[in-house]
Amino acid sequence: MPELPEVETSRKDLEEFFTGASLTVCRILDRRIRIGDSCSSLPGDGWVGTGIGRHGKTLILGFSKKGQGKEAGGPQEIGEVLFLLSRFGMSGGWRRIDTSRNPPHTHLEIRFSDRHSRLVWIDPRRFGRIEFTKSPDKSSLLSHVGPDTLSVSPDEFEEIVRNTSRSLRGALMDQRLLAGIGNIYMAEILFRAGLSPFRKGRSLNRREARVLYSSLQSILRAAISEGGSTIHSFTREDGRNGGYQKLHLVYGREGQPCFQCGLPIQKVVLESRSLYYCSFCQSPGKSTSRSISRRDSLEN
Repeated sequence: MPELPEVETSRKDLEEFFTGASLTVCRILDRRIRIGDSCSSLPGDGWVGTGIGRHGKTLILGFSKKGQGKEAGGPQEIGEVLFLLSRFGMSGGWRRIDTSRNPPHTHLEIRFSDRHSRLVWIDPRRFGRIEFTKSPDKSSLLSHVGPDTLSVSPDEFEEIVRNTSRSLRGALMDQRLLAGIGNIYMAEILFRAGLSPFRKGRSLNRREARVLYSSLQSILRAAISEGGSTIHSFTREDGRNGGYQKLHLVYGREGQPCFQCGLPIQKVVLESRSLYYCSFCQSPGKSTSRSISRRDSLEN
């Protein structure tokens, strides 16, 4: 499932193309992926793309409909606004298409008068969701979602993680606490911090919480810089794979030697998800330490 780095990669890939583009039509081809009915009509002729935001794993496309000023020939002023939220699910994603035919599993398309390409939402497994809303603050997709992981301060993060009785594994992936982290980056973040995924959040002292925060920021930003991780189906909007999977320290490396201690990486299945970790470097009684990065290990 695409996580924060993959969704942020999509945002960065599409923002320049989308911002300022003049729409002609927005068509939903499969209404099973749409939730809610907060707007009476879809954006089309007269609407302009105003930019793309992100909250956790959800991408937010903004639209505005401009109206003339009061005086004839006066400057235009922004009128009605609308937002299209998209949660990628297991296999969803945006693509920029130049061909006349939509790819298989296309569920929504947006055409523009001043762009040769169009945007399409593709989701083979249909676990993703889209929502149109007048305000992200009123979104059903975001109604039970916590703050964006990259937006929280060290103090806010410490308060969140040290006040939960959940395991660190569960706390980092709980979208109600922090939005954006899933199974891949949870494993990478905890290994980098030298923390056991089975420890309770409330067991951390302040220093450990700060080490975990630093690890989280470092891993997520590095993954964004590499275009995210391509594990199964994620590709960038132009079809390219991400590159961060080549730098994973533990995820997907069951039985391979730990880059730090040399012992085999462990894998257990919890709640139908695979958890990867080093039983020595992340033993519950071991103090936190900075793990080496895979890039460091490849250079040595």
